[in-house]
Amino acid sequence: MNIYNSNEFFLKSHIGKKSINRNWVCGELEIMKNEGFYSCKVVQKKSNKIVGLIDFKVDKEAYLSLLMIDNSFRGQGIGLRIYELFEMYTKSCKSSSIRIDVVTNYDRHVLDFWIKNGFKSIENITLNWNEKVLPAVVMRKDL
Repeated sequence: MNIYNSNEFFLKSHIGKKSINRNWVCGELEIMKNEGFYSCKVVQKKSNKIVGLIDFKVDKEAYLSLLMIDNSFRGQGIGLRIYELFEMYTKSCKSSSIRIDVVTNYDRHVLDFWIKNGFKSIENITLNWNEKVLPAVVMRKDL
């Protein structure tokens, strides 16, 4: 809950709220579980603090649904390191590609991050998350 709430701009743009509560998080976790996703917290070893979240599904094509860093830890390379470890994990699971859906009217730095890490735009789509319709692009990286 704290990771989401540290990213107020994300919450406003993606679900139309300033903050979320424990019930919202529990509901989201249940939805992701029912769809076959793993939802994991990322803990920094040296501080033992939760610094991020990652939701993913591993198959022939892995699907990275969410990679979020606590706003107070942004800019330290943590997101890149988490992604690199995720990519290593998907390769070890014999995935041949990774898919992500990136909201396009949110933060240009997010789209640039994925392009810099080898992802290519495949198609424009709309996402419906918590009854909010968002323009997005499907991106894929072959492994």
